[in-house]
Amino acid sequence: MSVIRACVVLGLLAVASSQPVNNLPVLKEAPQEVLFREGTPFAVECVTASGDGKLFKYKWTKNGQPLNLKDNANIVQRQNEGTLVFLRPSISDEGAYQCLGESQYGTASTRVIQIRRTYLEAQKYEVQKHTPIEGRTFKLDCPAPKAYPKPDIEWRSLQAADPIVSGEIQDARITVGPDGALYFANVTEDDASERFKYVCLASSPAVDKPVVLAEHFISSLKKDTKPQDHEVVLQYASPDTTARVGDMIFLYCIYGGNPLAHPDWFKDGKDVNNEPGARITRYNRSVGKRLLIRGVLPEDEGVYRCAVDNEVGKKQEHTMKLTVVGAPKFTKKPEKITTVKQGDDITIPCEVSGLPAPKLTYTYSAEPLKSARVTAANGFSIKKIEKTDSGYYGCNATNEYGSAYYETLVNVV
Repeated sequence: MSVIRACVVLGLLAVASSQPVNNLPVLKEAPQEVLFREGTPFAVECVTASGDGKLFKYKWTKNGQPLNLKDNANIVQRQNEGTLVFLRPSISDEGAYQCLGESQYGTASTRVIQIRRTYLEAQKYEVQKHTPIEGRTFKLDCPAPKAYPKPDIEWRSLQAADPIVSGEIQDARITVGPDGALYFANVTEDDASERFKYVCLASSPAVDKPVVLAEHFISSLKKDTKPQDHEVVLQYASPDTTARVGDMIFLYCIYGGNPLAHPDWFKDGKDVNNEPGARITRYNRSVGKRLLIRGVLPEDEGVYRCAVDNEVGKKQEHTMKLTVVGAPKFTKKPEKITTVKQGDDITIPCEVSGLPAPKLTYTYSAEPLKSARVTAANGFSIKKIEKTDSGYYGCNATNEYGSAYYETLVNVV
C-alpha cells in the first residue's frame, strides 16, 4: 500500500508579491491530547505564536459548546492569555476543548484538544507459588490493569528478604510477551527458589513509580516422568497486526522446547533477520523470538513468516499480516502569516499524508468555509483578492487514526 497524499491548507504562496508580517496576532499550535491526573493542577496552553496577546479576546468551547468560566471556580484563565488552569481536575473535566481568539482580523482557532484523565487501576492480587515440570515450557501471568494510556510492562526478579534488591531478567530462555506474560522456553533449576520472586510491574504517566500487578515464586520443580521429545512448542505468536507509520513495534514468535529454538524471519518470502542495529532486525535480546521494526514505513506492510527450528524437533512456522496505517501528518509547514497586495491572485497549497486518505474540512474565522470567492478543493485559491478576504484560514485533516490542523492568517493590504 502506498502513501496517499492530498493537497490541503497549511500556508500561503502568493503568486504575486507577498510579504510576511511577524507582529500580527496568530495562535500557537496546540497539542492533540493533554493528560491530567485527578486532583493534580494542570494547564492547557493557548497563547500567541506572534504578536501581542492583548490583541486577542479569548474564549473556549468544550464538546462544541461555549465554556462558561464565570460559574466554574475550578478553572481559571491566565491574564492576557487563553491558557486554562485546572485547579482541582476531575473526570468531569474530560472532553474536547478548543481555544478561540478574536482580533481585528477575525477569529483564530486552535485544533480541538482532547483532555483526558490518566489513570491506572491495578487489581488486588495474591502471591502465587508454582512447581512446574523441569525442562518443559511455562508461563507466569500478569493481569492487565484498567488504565489510560496503556502502561509499559516489565518483569523483575526481587529478593524475598529485601524487595528493594531487584534485577533485570536477562535469559535467552525467558521472554515477555505483548500480553504481559512471562514465557519460559524451558524451566531449569536456576529459575526456582524461595529466595527470589518474579514481579510484574506497570509504569504509566498516571503514577510516580511502577505499580506491582503480580508476584510469583517458582518454589521447586517437578521431575519430568515422560520421555523428553525435544519438540518445538508454540507459546505465543502475533496475530495479524496493525501498526502506525513512525511507531516502533515487535512481531512475536515465542516458541519453547529443549534445546532452545532460534526463529528466522521473512517478509513476503525475503529474509529480514538483518544485523544488530538495523531498522528491521531480530537481534534485540530475544534470540529471534521477536522481530523489531523501528520507525514503521508504509512499505513494511506485508506477510511475515517466522520459521522455528531447534535442529532436533519438527520445524514450525507461523505467518502474520502486517497492515500499516497512519494518522494525518502535514509534510510541509509554511509561514503562519502572509501579507498580500489587494488584487493579486493567491494559492494556499500544502500536503498531508495519511493512511487511509484523510477527510479534509476548511474553516474561515473558526467557521466552516462558505465564501463563494474561495475555491477549496486541493487547497485554497482566491482570484483578485480583496481586503474583505483577510482573515484566519484553517484546514483540518482527519481519519480514524487521528487528525492534523493548521491555521494561517491572510493579511490583504
